[in-house]
Amino acid sequence: MAQTIQLVNSAKTVSQPPAQVVALDPRPDGKGSNDKKYIRVLQISDLLSRYLEIPQIIEAFTAEIASEIDFCGYEFSCADTATNIEHGQRAGFAACYRLNMQNQLLGEITLYKRTSFNSHELCELEDLLCSLIYPIKNALMYQVALKSSYQDPLTGLNNRTSMEKNLPREIELAKRHRQSMAILVMDLDGFKQINDSCGHDVGDQVLREVSKVISNAVRNTDLVYRYGGDEFVGGLAQTDIHGAVDVCERIRTSIDELNLDGCGASGRVQISIGITLVRHSDNFWSAFKRADKALYQAKVNGKNQIIIC
Repeated sequence: MAQTIQLVNSAKTVSQPPAQVVALDPRPDGKGSNDKKYIRVLQISDLLSRYLEIPQIIEAFTAEIASEIDFCGYEFSCADTATNIEHGQRAGFAACYRLNMQNQLLGEITLYKRTSFNSHELCELEDLLCSLIYPIKNALMYQVALKSSYQDPLTGLNNRTSMEKNLPREIELAKRHRQSMAILVMDLDGFKQINDSCGHDVGDQVLREVSKVISNAVRNTDLVYRYGGDEFVGGLAQTDIHGAVDVCERIRTSIDELNLDGCGASGRVQISIGITLVRHSDNFWSAFKRADKALYQAKVNGKNQIIIC
């Protein structure tokens, strides 16, 4: 049950050097007391294990220990999930811990107090922090699994499953707020020839490069998906037809200028794009089919162009 927790600062200001402690190590206060602590840690851990979102786990943990540890605010951060949580007030005294399990950093938690933490509070806190280890580990594993189910492993873009889950909701939000939204359907020209002539390794590199081009051409608030093969879908929020065409032209010209090493004359790749604006009567599939129809027309017309429908 004992897990290593790194004590960064305790009972002092945040300039204290790091030190190592082991939670749930034997205390000299007797077996009965240790048994009670062990049961208490198990009870909190069982409570926290009901949650799979880290903010919920931290909120439940701090609420649970509030009667045993005096603090006026807390912070939690986890780089793996880009989680940063702050609650309450910062004060002049802080107890900051790095939570580790099997050499994996699970996150850092800091509790603030207006007066110094005494040694009894720190011992209690170090024991109680053990209840966080497994719930946070499980939450991190869940987040990784969730992310992998919605992410294309080759390009790093969201995949078709993610598109079918999220883009319909964004379309409904745009309609509800009477905001313009553009749907793009994009398909590479000449990609099969690259795969056939240069091999799938080069083809995979092309898809990664194209994904970067598309991602760099849109805003952080826009949505981009690898629909399958060499086809991509975009959702541009609060974008009129002129803005959508500008984005598509940046994508088209940037891909046309890609320098594909190791494929010689066969390494030319271009892109055809169909655009439509979401209409009030649309659902996701009606808008998608209209943009896909525009893409088909771009292919028929000679490829490497943008068609609006």
